[in-house]
Amino acid sequence: MKKSGIILFVLLLIAVLLGIGLQLFLTKGLTTALNQGVFPAVKAAYGLDMSIANASVNLFRGSADLDGFIVRNLSGYEEPALLTIDTCRFDLEMVSLFKRAPIVIRHAELTGAKLVVERNKEKKYNVKELYDALKPAESKEPSKTPEEPDQTPKPPKKPMKPIPIHIRRFAAETTVQYIDSGRDKTCALSLRLTGSDIFTVPAEGQNDSLLVLRGSLSNDKNSFVTDLNAMIEPLTDPKNASFRATGSILDIEAVFLDDLLRKNRMESRSFSVKPAITSAKGNLKGSKIDIVLNDLKIYGEPIGDTTLKLPVNGTLQHPAMDLTGALNSLFSEQAVKIGKAAGMKELRKQLGSETNATAGDIAGEALSKQLDKNLKEGEGSEAVKKSLKELGNSLFGK
Repeated sequence: MKKSGIILFVLLLIAVLLGIGLQLFLTKGLTTALNQGVFPAVKAAYGLDMSIANASVNLFRGSADLDGFIVRNLSGYEEPALLTIDTCRFDLEMVSLFKRAPIVIRHAELTGAKLVVERNKEKKYNVKELYDALKPAESKEPSKTPEEPDQTPKPPKKPMKPIPIHIRRFAAETTVQYIDSGRDKTCALSLRLTGSDIFTVPAEGQNDSLLVLRGSLSNDKNSFVTDLNAMIEPLTDPKNASFRATGSILDIEAVFLDDLLRKNRMESRSFSVKPAITSAKGNLKGSKIDIVLNDLKIYGEPIGDTTLKLPVNGTLQHPAMDLTGALNSLFSEQAVKIGKAAGMKELRKQLGSETNATAGDIAGEALSKQLDKNLKEGEGSEAVKKSLKELGNSLFGK
């Protein structure tokens, strides 16, 4: 009994020392391991330069903290960082780490995050190039020549099973800064993203997750007013997620559509975006985005507030938007209004009229002037003019 008690004590002591050693590593050594081991490997594979000021895990409290995380910007862009995060904190249910059915994160909170979306002078976007950079770099190993085909049978790749994770609550305070180097234009959006009950694997009777994004311009709470909501099925495959997203982004400066508008001889004071996106395992068929153009002018003629209906198809990785078809539809819908406006302008010009007279008034005025040549002065010309204006309004509308 005495000997077994000593052995038990030694085993317990070893377990405590291992726990303390693991805790010291997770507190002091995790930062070094990430900066000197993990991040260089990511840079070699994907070309992304990352670093972190501090990373630590507290096994006793069930928490993890990441501080000072930076993803540096890609070459060819002026801003030094693409993404920075001041603090990211996770509160875990420690028992779930061993059960893994699922791993439960009680609360995840991200503060002081800043994402820089930059358009350089070559009209390229860093976020688009980042997406391309996430494709692994080509292998540097010499390829087999056609004369020496590799006959070695390769075992079939087994798909990686997602780790079952349940995030009960999630919140992120972030700033999205848009920088257009070519036009010397910049704006910053203050956004808050919240989520509840986010799963990576489905379970029986499980509801969809909810994500809510709200915000506005940092210096103008009445512009870029964002209110987007998404219902998301379990993220078993993030690249081919299933979700339904709706909402609106209101009062956006028209400068963001300058190239498109100018190319199509259009002008707008501002615009709003109203998406209705449905993804079925990455398939976007049936989705659409309505772009509401405020105070639209086409070829210099005022059209008023107009909605450009933009169908969205394809997949999440390769979305397809029929912008040409949407513009053709818009022009066909507004053709009568444009023609009428242009005709009124020309008729006013010919009559020397700068007033806001109706189409009927102008038509009646034109007819009365023509008839005046055949009428003597004062012989019922005013009554004739009045009748002609009434006729013009009935024919042309007001």
